[in-house]
Amino acid sequence: MIDAKEKEVLAKAMRINWVIWAAMVSSIGIYVLVAHLTKGKVTIGAGIGDVFGLLKIILLVVGILELLLIPYIKKLVLKGVRPPKTTAAMGIAGPGSHPAVAAYMSALIVSLAIAESVAIYGLVLFFLGGDFQTLYLFAALGACGMIVSRPKMDELEQLAAALQKAENA
Repeated sequence: MIDAKEKEVLAKAMRINWVIWAAMVSSIGIYVLVAHLTKGKVTIGAGIGDVFGLLKIILLVVGILELLLIPYIKKLVLKGVRPPKTTAAMGIAGPGSHPAVAAYMSALIVSLAIAESVAIYGLVLFFLGGDFQTLYLFAALGACGMIVSRPKMDELEQLAAALQKAENA
């Protein structure tokens, strides 16, 4: 069972995770803003009209597959987590002192980066000559991925408890 001191450390770490999440989500808004500010000024896909539709479909399929794989990738990243050989780090009061925090943060960042890549696909397609509808579609898919991948305290606590159990075994 996780004691009060550990819960406090995990809560501090969760606040940092929420800041990271908010920054990643806001980046999607920045992509849309950049597209609006540069509409008509920057176009790099002048000769790809024939393959643009195919590229859009391919990136849409890849993006949806990535979003569907996020939970499995997150579990895969967390699966390899082992308890530390020493618990000396547990005496430090900072949010990075718990062994579960770094592992969870890594899994979170990987998940958010995958979701953000879908929004980036939309921005790339926009600059290749796409329209705002395409940009909004991919931005919305990326945002949905980030909402699903948001930091969850219960996941962090379960990881901490599993590491504690493995350490005591």
